Amino acid sequence: MVIVAVRDLVFRSRIEAAAGRLGVTVRVAPRGAPLAEVVREAPGATVLADLGEPGMLDEIGAIERAGGARVVGFLGHLRQDLMEAAAAAGADEILTRGQFVARLDDLLRRA
Repeated sequence: MVIVAVRDLVFRSRIEAAAGRLGVTVRVAPRGAPLAEVVREAPGATVLADLGEPGMLDEIGAIERAGGARVVGFLGHLRQDLMEAAAAAGADEILTRGQFVARLDDLLRRA
C-alpha cells in the first residue's frame, strides 16, 4: 500500500492516476491526522511525502521513531537545506520533484 501525504491536488491526482494504471492501492493521508497513526494502520506501507508541506519533517520523524514505513520524500531542487533535514529526520529516499515524476511508476511498483 502507498500512503500519499501530498496536499497539491494536481500532483496528488497525478500519483493517483499512475497508481490506478498500475493497480497499486493508494490511500491519501487525511489532513490533520498524524501521519504515524495512518502508517500504523497500514504496516509495511510506503509513504510518498511532499517535503515542502509544513510540519512534514516532524511527521517523518514520528514515522521513523515508530519504525513503520519506507518514506520517499520529494521537494523543489533548490532546497538543499530541506533535503539534509529530511535525511536527518529519517526519510529513506529524497528526490527532486523532477526525479520523483520521472521515477513515479517505479516507486509505485516497488511499494
